[in-house]
Parts: sequence; structure tokens; C-alpha cells
Amino acid sequence: MNVFQIMRLPDAFTLLNVVFGFCALLKTAQGTDQGSLQIAVIFIILALAADGLDGHLARRFGSSPLGANLDSLADLVSFGVAPAFMALQAFHFPTIAWLAGIFYVICGTLRLARFNITSKNDQFFEGLPIPAAGIALSGSVLLGRPTLSLLMMVLLALLMVSSISYVKVRDPKAVVLGGLVFLAAGVLIWQQNDIIYAGILLIAVIVIYLMSPVVITRLQKGK
Repeated sequence: MNVFQIMRLPDAFTLLNVVFGFCALLKTAQGTDQGSLQIAVIFIILALAADGLDGHLARRFGSSPLGANLDSLADLVSFGVAPAFMALQAFHFPTIAWLAGIFYVICGTLRLARFNITSKNDQFFEGLPIPAAGIALSGSVLLGRPTLSLLMMVLLALLMVSSISYVKVRDPKAVVLGGLVFLAAGVLIWQQNDIIYAGILLIAVIVIYLMSPVVITRLQKGK
């Protein structure tokens, strides 16, 4: 089987996702100064954009046989390994703290593996999607609070492997609004102004998404 012959357009954006994730790892490895970490976070935001585009194109034009597995592999790098590595490197945690990062990566891996073998639901995800977890963890690094990042690694890991239902955002207005928020955060980081606000913005978007199970439950009870 010639892998290049069975690839489709969405797969190109999936590969772009993993490229950005790998660039985030490289930039973090270059140094843990604020500038390098900020660029690494921008790469993760770009990976999120590529991930969103590949999903949109796959739903519109169809996916290749590689699609689902390729997407999971890319997500593991960009939103699993890269944010955890960034958090551990940024704050020079002692070796014992590696356990939190390892736990995060393991739970992210299990979350993606479970997604690949379960029947797909057009309305909900089972467990927190790993891109949301990766963005939240990356945002916490910008805040410069080691304890917060450590706690978030554990909490986000648990949410990823949970059975909580999270809504799939399909509404065009919501997608555009979310895209603008991430764009605004990326611009703030790039200009190296209001970095704290950029981190708060990234985390706030994910916190709102985290509240979606509560909203869904209340709506279902009201029926």
C-alpha cells in the first residue's frame, strides 16, 4: 500500500497538526525563557487550528483510511506530549513531578485509544477531548504558577479518561467565536504584551467548555 496515494486533503492538515506539535517540543527544548515558551504555546494554538480544519474537511469531503488513526497520533504529540513537556520544563520541577506529566500523557493516550474503538456519537465526546486539555495546560504555563500547572495536569488527565459527556461544537457561530478567541490569544502572545491575559483567555475558554456537562445535565432534567 502506497501511503501517499491513499492520502486526502484532510490528512495534509493532520500532518500539519503534528508538525506544529513537534515544533512546540523543539522550541521548548531550546530554552525555558519566557520568549521560547510563548512561541511554543503559539505552535500549539496553530496545531489546534490545523486539527479543526482537518475535521471540518473530513466531514465535508470524506476521510481517507488513515484519517482517524492519523488524527489521534497527531493529537497525542500536539496536545498530549508537547504541553506536558512544556509544563515540566518551564518550571524545572523535581524528578518526582514527572509522574504528573507521565500520568497526563498516559490518560491522553488512553482517551484517544478509547475514542478510536468506540462507536461515534455526533453530539457528544466521552471524556474531555485532548485538544481542550492541551490548550488549558499550555495556558497555565503562561500564568507562571507551577503549582497550578501541576494540579491541572492531574485534573485534566482524570477528565480525559472520565465517562463525562462533552458536547461536540458544530455550530458555525460558536466555531468562529472560538477561533477568534484563540486568534486573539495568539496575537497577545506574539506581541509579548499581556501574556497573563492571554493565558487567562485560553483557560477561560476551556473552563466554559468544561461546564458544558453541567449545562447538558440541567437541560436534560428540565425536559
